[in-house]
Amino acid sequence: MKFTVVDLGRDYPGRISDFADARNSFIKNLPDREYVLFVDSDEEAPKMLLDYVGTLKPQFPYYWVRRIELVNNKYVPVFNPNYNGKLCSNKVRFIGRVHEIITPREPHGVIDIPIIHNHSGPASYSGGAQSMLKLGLLKVREVVRGW
Repeated sequence: MKFTVVDLGRDYPGRISDFADARNSFIKNLPDREYVLFVDSDEEAPKMLLDYVGTLKPQFPYYWVRRIELVNNKYVPVFNPNYNGKLCSNKVRFIGRVHEIITPREPHGVIDIPIIHNHSGPASYSGGAQSMLKLGLLKVREVVRGW
């Protein structure tokens, strides 16, 4: 598969005010059968993943890629497993200014070789990792109470 790795923080010209628009700017004019692998500035794509993507035969408009979620270098089970639409063709678009989603949602492929995402530092907004952690802990309590 022919693909390009894009880090929005590095590759997008200017300040990002709408993440969907920023992502769409990289995929809207892609030639058919070419893809973009979006890797954020706080993520790492291992060589194993990059090599695997290079051998794929395109079958879907986009692929979910497993993400290993870390918070301040620590694995947090309630955040895992996590899959995100990271490998995208010109057949999809992103919507939503922040925490954007892909449309259409189906069909899609799945890649299990993970990208590593490390959220470092405090959450910069109320919907960040700290809030997710609180929700995850509440869910764990709910499950334990049900036993």
